[in-house]
Amino acid sequence: MYYLNKIVGFVISPIGIAILGGLAALACAMFRRRCAAKWLGGLTIAWLWLWMTPIMTFVVGVPLEREFLVNGRVPPVESFPKADAIVLLGGSMGIETNLSSYAEMWTSADRVWQAARLWKAGKAPKVISTGDGARDSTLQLLKDFGVAEECVSFLGAKNTEEEAKEIKGLLGRVDFQRRGTESQSTQSASNPKVLLVTSAWHMKRARLMFKKYAPEVEVICAPADFENSMMSKGTVFLRSLSPDFYAFALNSVAFHEWVGIVGYSLFR
Repeated sequence: MYYLNKIVGFVISPIGIAILGGLAALACAMFRRRCAAKWLGGLTIAWLWLWMTPIMTFVVGVPLEREFLVNGRVPPVESFPKADAIVLLGGSMGIETNLSSYAEMWTSADRVWQAARLWKAGKAPKVISTGDGARDSTLQLLKDFGVAEECVSFLGAKNTEEEAKEIKGLLGRVDFQRRGTESQSTQSASNPKVLLVTSAWHMKRARLMFKKYAPEVEVICAPADFENSMMSKGTVFLRSLSPDFYAFALNSVAFHEWVGIVGYSLFR
């Protein structure tokens, strides 16, 4: 199912749709349907151009993040309530142990720093780091940021759907004690509270998945990595219509997120 989702996700993406459009135009040309080939080819080029422009980042990317800004700014960690655990979703770190003993930080590595900030601010006693290979890649960076190793647990889930399904079981196995003035007797083991850390553009879909697969878990969104909103600021109009590779990467991610949000909203 994991690899099937990856294949379907590629097909239903700006580049996947462009490839299908190009193949359709080529097929029309081979069968001497020149008018149809020209129209399909032109629409494919226009489609790619549109998704490569920064203006599309403002249209499809910024709305994913706007909800999580406070007065137009990223909220400080001090503003978040206390919880039983910090759930750090994977996708921000990687490591190839056959090649190197050092982990690599990806563009969304702000997630790890956000989780460390929350832990150091006393917002939760535990960090649950998810993702295949998280123990090898993410743990060392968390330790470098000051998180105690004994306070970190791991889930080997490969995507957000698996993470949401497995998180309830892990919360039941790990002994959580909140910091602060709350007493142990007021906590409910059947209704744990977590600070969910992921990239801001991914938070809406992640929250939907947790509501579907872990409805007993109270989720508090603590996003990081507000790339779409930051990129949109200061972009002049003419430049926003020019193709940009980084904008295409961001817009492709945003497209994937909206497809997932619509899908989960309709079929949950």
